[in-house]
Amino acid sequence: MSSSAYGPAGEPRPEHEPQGSETTRAMPAVGGSAGESPATAPGAAGSQLPAPLRAMTGRHWLVPVMAGVGGYLATVLATVLALLITLVGLALSGDSSTHGLTSDVTGGLETTTDGNQVWVLLCLPFQLATLAFLAPLRLVMSGAGEGASMGLIFPLYLPLLCGITAAWLLARKLSGRLTLDNRVVQWLMAAIAGLAWAVTALISTASTVVRTEVPLFLSTLEMRLTGVSFALVAVAFLVGVLSVAAALDIRVAQPAPGRVVTTTERYAPGLLQVLRPVVVHLLVFCVLAGLGIVIYAFVKGGAAAGFSAVLWAPVAAGMLFVLSHLSAVTITGAGGWLAEASGSSNIAYLWTDGDQPVWAMLLLILLAVVSAVCAALSWARVRPVDERVARTVQSWAVLPVAYLLLGLLLTWLLRASGQLGGLLGLDGVLAVRPVAWTCIVFLLWGAAIEALARFVAPAFMGVLPGGVNRVLRGSDRARGRSSVVAAAATMAGGAAVSTAERTPHDDAARPVSEPGSGPTYGSSAAPAVAPHTPREPMDPAKKKRIRLLALIVGSIILLAVIAAIVFSVVSRTAFGPDKKAEELMEAVVSGDAQRATALADPNVSTQQRGLLTNDIYGAAENRISSYEITDTTVDGDKATVDAKVTQDNVSTDVAMNLVSDGREGLFKSWRLESPESLLYQEVTVQVPAGVETMNVNGNPVGIPSESEPHSVSLTVLPGDYDMSVAAPSKYVTYGEPQTAEVRADDRFMSDTVQFSMEHTPELAQEAARVANAKLDECAASGSFDPEGCSFGFNSYDDNEDYRNPTWTITEYPEYEVYGSGDTLTLSTSSAGEAKLEYQYNSEWDDDEPADWEDQDTETSLYGSGDLVVTGETVEVTFSDY
Repeated sequence: MSSSAYGPAGEPRPEHEPQGSETTRAMPAVGGSAGESPATAPGAAGSQLPAPLRAMTGRHWLVPVMAGVGGYLATVLATVLALLITLVGLALSGDSSTHGLTSDVTGGLETTTDGNQVWVLLCLPFQLATLAFLAPLRLVMSGAGEGASMGLIFPLYLPLLCGITAAWLLARKLSGRLTLDNRVVQWLMAAIAGLAWAVTALISTASTVVRTEVPLFLSTLEMRLTGVSFALVAVAFLVGVLSVAAALDIRVAQPAPGRVVTTTERYAPGLLQVLRPVVVHLLVFCVLAGLGIVIYAFVKGGAAAGFSAVLWAPVAAGMLFVLSHLSAVTITGAGGWLAEASGSSNIAYLWTDGDQPVWAMLLLILLAVVSAVCAALSWARVRPVDERVARTVQSWAVLPVAYLLLGLLLTWLLRASGQLGGLLGLDGVLAVRPVAWTCIVFLLWGAAIEALARFVAPAFMGVLPGGVNRVLRGSDRARGRSSVVAAAATMAGGAAVSTAERTPHDDAARPVSEPGSGPTYGSSAAPAVAPHTPREPMDPAKKKRIRLLALIVGSIILLAVIAAIVFSVVSRTAFGPDKKAEELMEAVVSGDAQRATALADPNVSTQQRGLLTNDIYGAAENRISSYEITDTTVDGDKATVDAKVTQDNVSTDVAMNLVSDGREGLFKSWRLESPESLLYQEVTVQVPAGVETMNVNGNPVGIPSESEPHSVSLTVLPGDYDMSVAAPSKYVTYGEPQTAEVRADDRFMSDTVQFSMEHTPELAQEAARVANAKLDECAASGSFDPEGCSFGFNSYDDNEDYRNPTWTITEYPEYEVYGSGDTLTLSTSSAGEAKLEYQYNSEWDDDEPADWEDQDTETSLYGSGDLVVTGETVEVTFSDY
């Protein structure tokens, strides 16, 4: 006989039903007696449907359909809401890039008039909602005979939770007047809900595939975004079945557990209640960790990260759950550059990379232990270790196997991946998920929790607050059902009882309509339990010792956590890499170049660091005036500190690399490395020949002297450097003072200052004076052809016929100076005039007396000569006439 029609002891189930409710019992067949059901009416066996289907009314079909459709629509609406919340966070973040993104999106929504674009915006939520069902979202592109595709799997669990809640509420509310006679109807209605959910999701997703065309060069790129897949249908069906089955559980009026239930409880005690400790374990950890994740996101990432947590926080909390229980996460790449990006396979533990604070890791592990203890207390409540459980060896495996399955489930649920194929020859898959042996780790946790529930948890049952006990043990209805199942399993195992020797467990298993019986299976009333001898109160001294021990252990844990927090805070504030970066920035802002070079040596020669002195850098205008540390990333013994510096009202991002290769006591010591990537820059100075000193910001700086013009490289910090080279005399200049404007945002550009020797107008004037004096000297020489002079008179070797020469400069020439450096030439630009008066012997006969006549002639004065400047002395050497 069916266990759904009879109680555990074989008594027939009463035929009563609540007034005004719809039940799953069939109406009497036409022509039959009122007491006959269709199943027992003559001739009904071959012409009627199965009893569960025959008993279902239209409402039994409509309720699950509405629940399934409503659950899917709630998932889509929750996805839209999550996206809107994320956009609000991006708008509030104040970041220029995110602000531009939100402006583009909102601007597009406001200005869009094209019908296709509006349709795309309407279809997009339905496609994104497929991510909530662990289905891949694919973008397929084709054009010009080529094709490419991209895929994404990233579970959106909050929208899915909203859909499950909506389906549960709809099923619970709409089934208020329904009474389900057995579990077959409950699961049949749940299957209808799952089918409705899956069909609705499939039709909605397939009919809202996003299609668009984008002009690309001379062709058109066709793009298609779709989430249709088998995973969408399978997961939607499973979610619909489980959520509606849970909602309808309270409507089942089956007064006694079925044969499957009793058999399961007999061979695996507690299997039907094993879900509660697992759920308690997950909720305690994930709720607290999720709150911490959201707070951390707001503190570290601002509004953009905090508001977007509605999309990624559940997955992050799940990953922390896995990592905090000492398992690991793997990042796997397969094919192409994606494999290279992930290193083919990379396993990360909670402590991998070393950039997590020690106190945070300890706190997460402590949270994992606390949640496991809560699971043990809950397990001890819902499945007490009585004699029946104690003698069943396989009861030890119930919870560990459940945690083994939990590990397998988490490996599937926490998978995020991206796929790329055919795009510019690039293809591959990048996936992030818990490692495959996560199930083994959780199997061990399950065994530990089972041991705690058996040997440790009972000692704390009497000292826990009443509210905690109520949460751990579940509702009265759930406890009543478990008592009925336990009693039925005991009797099915051979504990036969007679009517005269009935125990209270028998009453608990009997229908409530039978006189003297306890509550029915599934009833919300408190279970009838067997009277037992009250447990002896714990010895006060023993209770005091337990409390003292708990206080000591708790204090040690608390002190360890506090010590870890203090150590982490001190390491980060007083000894962190950002502290060393702040010291460098403070030195730069205050003009202390010597301190800056001590903190971050530029690794250049002594001559090149000639401008890195306090006198020179401290006198520089437009130095860096302020700074702000924006981010610090620690990777083991390496760190990167990002800062924003302000110079001349312009902000620039600067990244400082640090390495830890020692310790200051217990704490890491950091030093700045790769100074070429910091604020140090290079100024190149073109120096004339012979220059040994230059003036920078009012201070002399020695430079190497060479015989030829050359360049000198000098390392500097951002600022303005006024440079000049002093002239050796009034006749030479190296140009006007110049300013090298070194800016932090141009640290990859070398500034160049060039000095070259030029001659002053005084040189030309002095050279003309010296040249004219030379002409005067030549004119006073009393010689027809003065030596070393640029003029003279040619007597054609007839010197005896010429005498008494007298030169007179009637007009001096004009001069110009040519050449550069030490090689100068003075040349006439306009000729002068000189007059020669002399006597000439006109008697050509040598035997006759001389006949001297006074004559004169004029000659032009022109030519060139070497010009030599030595200090304040100018010398001119003319070429001979």
